[in-house]
Amino acid sequence: MSDLGYEPRSSTVVVTNAVLLSITGIFIAIRTYVRVFLLSQVGLDDILIWVASVFGFLLGILEIMMTKHGLGLHIADVSDADFEKFLLIDFASALSYIWAFVLIKLSFAVFYLRVIPNQGFRRLNYVIIGVLAAQGIEETFVVCFACTPITKFWKPTIEGSCLNLLRFYYISFGIKLVTDIILFLEPIPTLLHLKLPWVKRVGLVIMFSLGLLTCVISIIRATYLNDTSSDVTWRLVDPIDWSTAEVCSLIICACIPYVRNILAEIPVINNALGLSSNHSKGYTSNYGARTGQDNSIALQTQRTYIQSRNLKGGHGSTSATATATASHHTNVGGGNGNGRIRATESTEEIFPNYMDKQGGIVVSTDVKVAVESSQSRSSYSEP
Repeated sequence: MSDLGYEPRSSTVVVTNAVLLSITGIFIAIRTYVRVFLLSQVGLDDILIWVASVFGFLLGILEIMMTKHGLGLHIADVSDADFEKFLLIDFASALSYIWAFVLIKLSFAVFYLRVIPNQGFRRLNYVIIGVLAAQGIEETFVVCFACTPITKFWKPTIEGSCLNLLRFYYISFGIKLVTDIILFLEPIPTLLHLKLPWVKRVGLVIMFSLGLLTCVISIIRATYLNDTSSDVTWRLVDPIDWSTAEVCSLIICACIPYVRNILAEIPVINNALGLSSNHSKGYTSNYGARTGQDNSIALQTQRTYIQSRNLKGGHGSTSATATATASHHTNVGGGNGNGRIRATESTEEIFPNYMDKQGGIVVSTDVKVAVESSQSRSSYSEP
């Protein structure tokens, strides 16, 4: 027990924020590595996530700093100087929370514009982008000008007045909840109509719907709005922790699809799970030309082996090895020689190349064929 006669709650803020920021940092690093080094493509949604992450980390750091100035203590045990610093940091953390939340959801909307080509969904996402941008600007103005003069926000003893923001917080929560539900439910119809086995479709739906967990966190956080006691340094501990959890969960959800690419780079896991990272590197022919390039995240790779007898014409012998990339419908071989097919790699993928002007969620099949031709008198007989 401390000298205060009760156990301060500041340690819970420090531990919660440190753990959440550490986990979030790992997922951000994974996404950054995949986007920059494996796929060599950076889109607007990536930039938005990175900027949002800066605000998210700033939010967590500011909340930890607040524990040095009274957060977790009863207000009666906080000095006037510390309380002013507490309110000033709280002011900065409120702005950080607003823009971290808005930018993360903007990144989801921009991402959907790229992978869902349906015009109806595109119009919906443009509306969501407009609503989110307006919400961010409006909430920023409300927080900044809630008190007259502005400095009264963190200097409560000076002359002036402040608005009661309880109604504003409820309206803001309602808008956030609606946009969250729309954002994380809208891709489900498209995913359910993909020509994939139902197990894979369910997996995709679950992956894209993880953001709905943020709605649960938002609801939990909103339950603390009714507590309007003047003991703010004590009562804000829980909503502050849930604010960080809300932002970090959204960032993690935006980064989860890229974890598979990292796993595919680890040979042991790659072989055990049948993953493949070829989709990020392309194929090279015997002439050294780049024959395929993809900027996607493979859902699953299946490898089958097909063998056929190698036949050749009677005009001399050849000794060559060629590597080709073909679509699922390509008829490999022809003429008077069919070749030996060494391996066929079938990859079902989403998140198509940024250079693909049509965009959309794509389920494609890449076939890598190694063809060898050599003189073999035993391969056929004279009639």
